[in-house]
Amino acid sequence: MKIKSFKITDFKPITNMSIDNLGSVVIIAGANGSGKTRLKAAIVSTLQGNASMDITIEATRPEEEAEKYFNGKTIEVKKGQPNNILNNYINSRKYGSGRYVGSLVQIDSNRSIQTLRYSAVNWLGGDPDDTESASNFYFSRFADRWQNFITYIHQKSAARDKKLADQLKKNPSTGEKIIEENPNPFEKYKAIFSSLLPGKDILEIDPAKPQEFHYTDESKQSLPFSTLSSGEQEVIKVLFDVAQKEIRHSVIIVDEPELHLHPTLTFKLIEELKAIGEHTNQIIFLTHSADLISTYYSTGDVYFIDSLQTGENQAHRLSDLNSTHHQIVKLVGQNLGLFAVGKKLVFVEGENSSIDRITYHRIAHTIDPEIKIIPVGSVYNILTLNSIEEQIRSSIFGIDIFMVRDRDGLSDSQIEAIEQSGRIRCLKRRHIENYFLDEDVLFRVATQLYLTEINTDLSVEFIQREVKRIAEETLAFNLYKNTKEYLNQNYNLKAPKVRSVDAKTMDEVKDELNLDIQNNLTDLASRMKPENIKTWLDEEETRLREMLENGEWRNYFQGKILFAKICSDVLKDDQLRIRQAYVDLALEDKPEIFDDLVQMFDAMN
Repeated sequence: MKIKSFKITDFKPITNMSIDNLGSVVIIAGANGSGKTRLKAAIVSTLQGNASMDITIEATRPEEEAEKYFNGKTIEVKKGQPNNILNNYINSRKYGSGRYVGSLVQIDSNRSIQTLRYSAVNWLGGDPDDTESASNFYFSRFADRWQNFITYIHQKSAARDKKLADQLKKNPSTGEKIIEENPNPFEKYKAIFSSLLPGKDILEIDPAKPQEFHYTDESKQSLPFSTLSSGEQEVIKVLFDVAQKEIRHSVIIVDEPELHLHPTLTFKLIEELKAIGEHTNQIIFLTHSADLISTYYSTGDVYFIDSLQTGENQAHRLSDLNSTHHQIVKLVGQNLGLFAVGKKLVFVEGENSSIDRITYHRIAHTIDPEIKIIPVGSVYNILTLNSIEEQIRSSIFGIDIFMVRDRDGLSDSQIEAIEQSGRIRCLKRRHIENYFLDEDVLFRVATQLYLTEINTDLSVEFIQREVKRIAEETLAFNLYKNTKEYLNQNYNLKAPKVRSVDAKTMDEVKDELNLDIQNNLTDLASRMKPENIKTWLDEEETRLREMLENGEWRNYFQGKILFAKICSDVLKDDQLRIRQAYVDLALEDKPEIFDDLVQMFDAMN
């Protein structure tokens, strides 16, 4: 399930707020006291059966649409009115075997743990996942759940040890098979720990001696969990908590994810939460972090709560704001503090550079978590920035600046000249979208987003054929764009030259300028004879057709138009939604797709 829309009124300090068409990752921002925590309380209360708001719940899997649950695609809940369909569905959630499907997970802002109890395990108590959890397990306070997790993981490990011992006693010769059939329950937590904190590894636990977790650092010294930074402890606790049960098709609400965290850890926390449950969950972050706002605002799912507004809707979609929203822009704050949160700044080009930012950001952080991606618009802005980056670096202590631009129709020699300074990099492929054309990953995305259930024709082979068909249909468009780029790069009028200007009269200067311009025009007309241009067009058409045959079109055709048509004509879903899922799944299953980009960011270290 997911929240499709909601409306909340007279829930102080909120007077009137409504948001429609919520996506999979939603950022709701606002100053302290604007009502973010109260909004979370209203959502939790409503899903617990006390309708504090109007809310539309949407099914995200076929089972939910069945008659015994939603009996349709959505559930409409009205403030103050009990909704038996929603109540029955939530109460039907039985979470045995470590699973948690179709409910709510709340992670409140109070994540400080006061005192933990390390009780002896019950060796005859059995596997805690064999008993059903309460339907409102994740409705409870986070601090209480951490104590539950400590008890749970030691009891879980004890149950596994006893099961191994019992089975080995019966069949001593099948030891390896028994261990394979009963995997170590702590392994997934060890993987989370080492992924989040590179160079550190959490040590195995001993259920016979429950105690504080220990880990090793780069020196291989054993250290207690409490010696981690407060931010590191917090992120690990949150992710261990939600990893305890296989959360899928649920709504996860996180209040102030940035609390006590370095921006890098905040970003890692969000990306790890997004990946939980194979990307089937909806995650709502309530925040006032400028870094989160600036990173995700282009998704269209970032909202700002206007605490000064009392009549109209207090929720403003940031991507909708423009120059007419002077007061709101002032409230949001025009300076998002990018220079304050990182030392390595990478400016990226593109019409959709704000959207591209998430792609670059995700990949860059596999190399260096300190890199900050900043959208800068057109290639002309990149070139202008390139001309003054040295002055910027000299003026602002401790930062490093790089720029990334599209390859467009540049030749290898032109790219070599552009990259000579080492500050500006060109993509190996024409556009960033050219990295989003792999049929295997596209099919995985379609499956993940349940698009295959809507369009049963979708398969790897079908997507491969359709992508090739779209490439063939854009042949003329590519010729048109390549010609424009060829003319811009090779046939511009040269600036006229006049030597020893100070020694000449005004008339002499004007005459030389006019003569040089006329000579340039004559030279340009000679080089642009119709027969010369026709020859180039014929050769370019041949080159493009050869690319269709040898597969090079994936690198050099117009990726922006190709990806847009794939999303609209083949997958029939939102381009941004597909794009975000593609990045996550490609990095997980086929990371070599982004090798060019990884090498580019690696070279910036």
